[in-house]
Amino acid sequence: DVYYEYKHGDLPFRYKLSYRLFTNWAAKRANKILAISETSKKEVARLYGINSNKIFVGYLGVGSFYAKASEGHQHTKDNYLLYVGQMFPRRHAKETILAFKKIAQGFSDLKLVIVGQDKYNPPVMDELIKKINEELGSDRIVHHGYVEKREDLDKLYSGAKALIYVSDREAFGLPPMEALSFGVPPVIMDNELGHELFYDYAFYSKSGNTEDIAEAMKEALSNEQKANKIKSEGPEFAKKYNWQSFADRFFEQVIE
Repeated sequence: DVYYEYKHGDLPFRYKLSYRLFTNWAAKRANKILAISETSKKEVARLYGINSNKIFVGYLGVGSFYAKASEGHQHTKDNYLLYVGQMFPRRHAKETILAFKKIAQGFSDLKLVIVGQDKYNPPVMDELIKKINEELGSDRIVHHGYVEKREDLDKLYSGAKALIYVSDREAFGLPPMEALSFGVPPVIMDNELGHELFYDYAFYSKSGNTEDIAEAMKEALSNEQKANKIKSEGPEFAKKYNWQSFADRFFEQVIE
């Protein structure tokens, strides 16, 4: 993230200069570097021009709440897709909303619930959501800037038909794995990281454009066989991404 910020971001010059100086210095001088996926390991080595042998991978965990999911979550009667995370161009929040509009007529009771802050420059979400809700004739898109209580976010996860998180690049991306821990199918970008982490326990969007996201949404809603497999097997699969394994891997490397 800091590499792309100092290369392509719109932060003030002093921040870009600091990111360039300190991250390059750290990349060159560090004895070991932690990456949180094999994909991000390769990306860090490539961007900073360093030997990948000093980079080790420790996958993040999805928290203790996956244990509750593995006991058998219950979907609510609500019928909604969920988006969780800050909204900016590389996560295609705008295209996600437009994709929902494309499928909304075919799923008349379906809603889209969005949790996250609008980080577009300038902000666009409030006006876009208002416009599309007017076109659809009701408040089909619901936006929460922030959910204060963890249990309230867990309820949103567990009740969703699918989580939409189509991002051009992530080092890991916790929301899709958190959703999977509740047996909720994630809809993610069809890229190297997605397949590294999720295998067949996700629906993949070919790109971040509106049409491809809409197609992936429709598949997640209509492919009952795959969705049921994710609901039944996903929580167990997600258990391998846990904080104990992360900590064990970290100390194994730094104590050598």
